[in-house]
Amino acid sequence: MPKPHKPQPKGPPNAQPKPQPTHWGNVAEWYEDLVGEEGSDYHQHVIFPGLMRLLNLKHGENKRVLDLACGQGVLCRKLALAGCKVTGIDAAAPLIKFAQQREKEDPLGIHYLTHDAIKLTDLIVPKPTPDPNPLVAGTFDIITIILAIQNISPLSPVWQACQQLLAPHGQLHIVMMHPCFRIMKESDWQWDQRGDSGGGGTQFRRIKSYLTSSKSDINMAPGKAAAGKTAETTVTFHRPLQAYINTLGNAGLLIDHIDEWPSHRQPPQGIRFKELDRSRREIPMFLALRARKT
Repeated sequence: MPKPHKPQPKGPPNAQPKPQPTHWGNVAEWYEDLVGEEGSDYHQHVIFPGLMRLLNLKHGENKRVLDLACGQGVLCRKLALAGCKVTGIDAAAPLIKFAQQREKEDPLGIHYLTHDAIKLTDLIVPKPTPDPNPLVAGTFDIITIILAIQNISPLSPVWQACQQLLAPHGQLHIVMMHPCFRIMKESDWQWDQRGDSGGGGTQFRRIKSYLTSSKSDINMAPGKAAAGKTAETTVTFHRPLQAYINTLGNAGLLIDHIDEWPSHRQPPQGIRFKELDRSRREIPMFLALRARKT
């Protein structure tokens, strides 16, 4: 006689999604070479100028800023030089070591911590303590997450921590690859010969999939893999725009401004230049969200 089937235990109805490791510590040296002290050309020509316009920092304000997923501290140093009191946090210890080394060589008063963004509430305390590492609730005027939120999953614990850490009416600034037009493995540039724009055709962005959330591995050093060496990979998460808007709102963070920034990189000169440049300017590469604590 067969044994009766035992029902499998179910998790709690409101269980949070499990954290997803993204392994940026594995590619720290590659990222340090790419970004360096000043940031990549995208940082220098698009992201930092756009972000500083949105922040609209005034001399003498001494804003308290948390740069979440700060990497090796490029933005932290820029904000400190603008007069902000800055804390930088990243889950990748090798990147934080690069940041701390720069702070040691050229002190700007930046405090760096190694900690996972989705476990940030572990560090939050209600009032100051002698230990400098815990983060005090309600003490940050600004939190920034730059080109990092698409490497973090799940979102809700991050937003909950930001809501706790922000002062009343504090701002959260998020910059990401545009989730509507830059979808890993599901979008690319295409050329339509039938178009009547300059160069005898039209360049357009093909979107194969958008509403379905997805996870993709990224080979950060394809040359090594091609040579038979161990591939250095990390992970990116695609989510539709509604996922960001809704989870932010659920955490008490209201989006009050959106910017969309195209790439600054012009195409090579040639018969298609006019059309390629038009599509570059019209289809944004980056999305910037500003949310306020409600």
